[in-house]
Amino acid sequence: MSLLSNADYLNLGRQIARLLGSALEGASAESLRELARAYDPSANDARISAEVFLFHKFLLMQACAGVFPELHVDHVVGGLFAALNEQAKGLELPPDRQQALEQMWQLRAGQFEEPFSNDRGCFLEEAPGSYHWKQTISRFCQNVREIANPPDIWLGQNGPSQTASRSVTAALDQMVSALGEINRLHFSGAA
Repeated sequence: MSLLSNADYLNLGRQIARLLGSALEGASAESLRELARAYDPSANDARISAEVFLFHKFLLMQACAGVFPELHVDHVVGGLFAALNEQAKGLELPPDRQQALEQMWQLRAGQFEEPFSNDRGCFLEEAPGSYHWKQTISRFCQNVREIANPPDIWLGQNGPSQTASRSVTAALDQMVSALGEINRLHFSGAA
């Protein structure tokens, strides 16, 4: 199968960006905000919102990598980033602020890569009903506030971390399902 045009990938990116918007308005974003406030009551809402955005952007990028044909993944993710940049241009951020945001994204993506990979392996091996994304969610908390000896956020039976785990699993399932439909519509039969 051949590549699509840049305009087609941008249009796909716009569709996928709406999934990010939905996730940011959903239960996983709210549960992560609640967890961040429990983890660091002094964290300001702007910092928490930024970390929630970066976390979900990473999840969406990983979902794209897991759903779309390998030939298209980089182009689809590039279309997503182009669509997000279009939206950011409407904010009229100065170039140094845009560069700082890009550097923050690169840093967070690198920080999430190993924990997410480890968690994904555990997710695929564990029984239903167990808590998932422990390392990734713990990394999220550390991103909200770096603590030398962080508390064990997984103690207890039904705290904010367990709620976040369930909500993130549901959000990721929704992303994969929606992306699967987009994949079927645009790349049906692609290898």
